[in-house]
This record gives sequence, C-alpha cells and structure tokens, in this order.
Amino acid sequence: MNAEAKLINVAQRNCDFHRGFLALQDERNNWVSNIRGNLPKDLTGTLFRNGPGAMNAGSEAYAHWFDGPGMISAVTFIDGKVHFKNRYVRTPKYLGDRQQGRVSSRGFGTQIKGGWRKNILKPLSNPANTGVSWHGDKLCAFYEGGQPYRLNPETLETLGPEYYGSTLNPRTTISAHGKIHPRTGNQINFGINLVGLGWRGIKCALDVHDIPANGHNVRSCRIPLDRFPFLHDFGLTENYAIFVVSSVNFKLGGPLLGTTTLSENLRYNDQQAMRGIVVDLRTMTVAQEFELPPGIVVHFANSFEADSELVTDFFHATSTEGFAWLGDVFDVQTVAGAQLQRLRINLKTGHTSLEAFDHAPAGEFPAWNTNRTGLRSEHCFYVGHAPGREHGFFNSFVTLNTHTGAFTQTDVGENRYTSEALFTAKACPKTQDDGYLLAVVYDARSHRSEIQIRDAQNPEEEIAAVLLDHHIPFGFHGHFTANTFLK
Repeated sequence: MNAEAKLINVAQRNCDFHRGFLALQDERNNWVSNIRGNLPKDLTGTLFRNGPGAMNAGSEAYAHWFDGPGMISAVTFIDGKVHFKNRYVRTPKYLGDRQQGRVSSRGFGTQIKGGWRKNILKPLSNPANTGVSWHGDKLCAFYEGGQPYRLNPETLETLGPEYYGSTLNPRTTISAHGKIHPRTGNQINFGINLVGLGWRGIKCALDVHDIPANGHNVRSCRIPLDRFPFLHDFGLTENYAIFVVSSVNFKLGGPLLGTTTLSENLRYNDQQAMRGIVVDLRTMTVAQEFELPPGIVVHFANSFEADSELVTDFFHATSTEGFAWLGDVFDVQTVAGAQLQRLRINLKTGHTSLEAFDHAPAGEFPAWNTNRTGLRSEHCFYVGHAPGREHGFFNSFVTLNTHTGAFTQTDVGENRYTSEALFTAKACPKTQDDGYLLAVVYDARSHRSEIQIRDAQNPEEEIAAVLLDHHIPFGFHGHFTANTFLK
C-alpha cells in the first residue's frame, strides 16, 4: 500500500484514533462560538500548541512522527470569548516539501527517495514541530535538531531563525524543552552538538545556555560527552540544571553515509549506566556527576532544592517500546507510557537514590504549576491510559500529589484521546495549585477536537469545552501565556 492509499484507508476508519494523525491542511483564523459549559471569567490568555500538522508531503508519507512539519495552534480566551488560529511554520523543509509535492529533505526517520546517493552527508531538516514558547516578547517554535523559528504572535507568520545573538548558528541545536526561570525571567536551555573528530570517532558535547529575556549576553558552558545520546529534557531548580544522559545512543555511520536514518540507529544498551550531570547556573560549571542504573529518561516534571539535596521527578523506562511506535503512527496499536520516579541527589555526599511513585499509573507529558518551577510543588499533571482501555493514544488525565502519592485518574471517554494538559493558575488562587487544566481532546467519532478546561483541584469536573468544527492533529508540547495578541 503506497503512502496516499494508506492515508485514505486511515481516513475511512470510523472511530479510529489513527485519524488523529491526519493532516489539517487549512490555516484558520476565526472566533469560536460553540462552547459547552461556561468559560471561567478569570481565564484570559493564549494556549499555544505545536505538533506535526501533516504526516505526508503530497503522496509521500513521512516515515516518522518527528518529521511532520510544525503547525502552531493558538487558542485565545478573552472577555468570555474564544478565538482560534493555526499556521504552519515556514521552515525551508516545509517550503521545499510543499513546492515539490514530495519529501524534499532528510528527517529523523525519513529519507529522500533515491537511496544513499540522494542522502549521503545531507543534513537532517528542521520541521520546528516540537515545542513553542513565549519568552522575552518572542514567540518561538522549537525542534531539538536545529535552531528555533521566531513567529509573529498576532498572525503566527514565520519571521525566521532565532539565534539569540550569536549563541546559535545554522549548524548548532537547542532543545524543545527550555524552561523559564520564574525568579530571573531567563530561559535555561541546552543542545547536543557535534564538536569535532577524535581517534574514537565523532566528538559530541552538551551545551547549556542561560538566556536572558532580551536574548543577549547569554551565558553558556560546554560539557564533553563520550557518546551521541538521546537527551530531550532536563530538570531545573533554583540554582541548578539536572541532566540524565540515558542508556540510549545513536550510531552515526549509516546516517552520515546516507544508507539509514538516525531513527534506525537508535540503540538501547541495558548494560550502560545512565550519566547524571548537575550544572551550577550561578557559575555555569559542573557541580556534580554520578551514575544511575541503565534506563531511559525522556521527560522531566518539576525539580527543587531541599537543604543539601536536589530532587527531580521524571518518567523512566527500561525499554525502547516508547520509541518503537513513533516510526509508523498509522499502524501502532498502543502508545507506550513510562513510570514516574523521583531522583534525590545529595550535593554534599554525592549519594543518589531513585524512588518510584509505586501506585501511580504509567503515562507521559508531565506538567505542573510553572510559577513553581524550581521550587517544591504539590502536583504533577500528566496523561495516561484509562483502566481497561490500555490501547491507542493517551485517553486519561492523571493528577498526582507528589507529597503523598495519592492520585486521581479521569477517563476522557470512549473513542476520545488527549495529550499534555497544561496548568494555569486562577486570577486569585486560594491554594498553590488552584487553577485550570487546558487540554486538546480528539474525538475519533466526529473527527473533531475540543479544548477542555478542567478544575485542577478536581480534574473529573469539566468546567467548559471549546468545540471546534475540525480536528487538531496529535501534537507534542504547548505553552500558556496571559497575553492575548489579538489586534
């Protein structure tokens, strides 16, 4: 079955979650009047979401979810009304694929047709499809295999690459998981870069950046790595950045020669310890290094300091099941989750310990009250699979009390699926996590999406939902800001 036939076949499957990966070709800009329930009067701002807006270029399909072109959605809440707009990020990849009607550049898991001769030494394209952030009066779309792209927040038009002065260049990368330090206003971020050749092969390094809101006078440090790892996220405390280099590495020979993709050369070594690195942000130096048992860490929740200890929560796995399904999203049966664990690091003794939240459901895409980033926070909000429905895409919201281990799990409903629920505080919160959860929920029966607003203290209670007359393709990460950006 060719790519076009496969896409048509998926589109005809009634109530199938795979349809949530189909493209939204239209770029819209309209008010939404179809609201279920009553919008909170104190909910003002914009929910930005980023993700692959299509899984095909003409009749050719992308071979990996990471390769679809980034599409930004903006849902604005203002004066009891809701506005929606979406727009593709005009990267060279998007423009080339659109102009040629086919895959015109290499991706993380997608080759240009024509074999190794068409792919040898060709760089991987940047679809700008993973994260989105409003920082320092700049809206940027992120992909960890390149530089961010700056967007006009009012129109979502692409303005061009953002290099933060001369911190980045067209050959360097920055992650899609930068975190804004609530007390300094700076964005802390990192990138994995190739820095040269040695007798053991290609040299790699972890570059850590402290980026002020104005984008200038960036402080950075470079930490040599002994392998080219998959490093996607990190933990941020008041004074430290915590990195865990998983037991997952990339072999670069095939990708450089053009014979295979980077995705095909991802390897999990169950005999290789994870490497922990703590960077002191005050001096931009390594404060501590340590080893952890073999494993895979993709996403971090919140982190904090407690006397001489650093404490960070992350989702931990011991197999590549969580990567395998990404290669063919139209055939996958189950999206794998991971287990939330807590890492403690004693800065005085060097001792580390891992503790599991034993009874918490597996899941992914953690969120928290970002006003508390780097400080002890009470809850972690994430998505998982509802009991008895451990198939398909994520279909439940989980709220975990990280102090007690107690949790609630809310099923979003039959043939309904969701991703990353973001927290925003109420205008006058009575408790630390008194606020709203905002999430895009896809209904496979109607092939439409809605933006749900739930009570973070009682997530089983849906306060309101914005009902769209179209779907938003499954995406990765989002950002909420109190700004509205409407002319």
